[in-house]
Amino acid sequence: MNEVRIREFLFPCLEKLKVRLSEEQYDQLDRLASAMLADPMYKSVSKIFDPQEMAMKHFLDSLAPICFNLPLWKSSTIVDLGTGGGFPSLPLAVALPQSRIIAVDSRQKSVEFVARMAAAAGLTNVQTFHARIEEVGRDVKFREQADLVVCRALSAVRTLVEYTMPLTRTGGYALYYKGPKLDEELAESVNAFAVFSVAVENVEILRLAPPELPFERNFLILRKTCAVPERYPRKCGLAVEKPL
Repeated sequence: MNEVRIREFLFPCLEKLKVRLSEEQYDQLDRLASAMLADPMYKSVSKIFDPQEMAMKHFLDSLAPICFNLPLWKSSTIVDLGTGGGFPSLPLAVALPQSRIIAVDSRQKSVEFVARMAAAAGLTNVQTFHARIEEVGRDVKFREQADLVVCRALSAVRTLVEYTMPLTRTGGYALYYKGPKLDEELAESVNAFAVFSVAVENVEILRLAPPELPFERNFLILRKTCAVPERYPRKCGLAVEKPL
């Protein structure tokens, strides 16, 4: 396996954001990138093969919200829904060694890939789980247990609310990595927020753009304050087909 060094691209960007990692953590990120590019499965989870582009669009993007000094980064259990190729779960596992990261995906090959990558990087705080998101939300082992649930490139906000609130403990958080259409998605989410009792004071929007990042990225943070109705999440597919 050829060594890929992404730290030379990541370091100046993370320093600008005041996200400081140790040499060991940068070594782990380099090992992750190397293992990913060497794995035949990588081409089915990403179309990005250039190391610099990989460093920016996958690794930096996953780690960027850590620059906001928030209580949620002290979470003991973090669930990444729809982890795909392991973003943001794997970079977060490197940066947050005190947290247990549970990477969930409906594709068996994806969770197997993430498990291989975690092993290659020497990450012992990553657990994978193969299931549909709605099934995880109804599973007593996971329902209302997570301190933080994260979603990146998964779905619209009103759908993500139904996915994440059943998994988040009362007092915990959901964090959505969103693009430039966040305001539009928020306008469509009024009913979903009402169903899950998400009040305005428990919604926070954080934004990063050049020169802090090479691209624009919005983050939506929801704080959960009460238990969710038992009927949610609904049957598989309904959150997308008939969003709240």
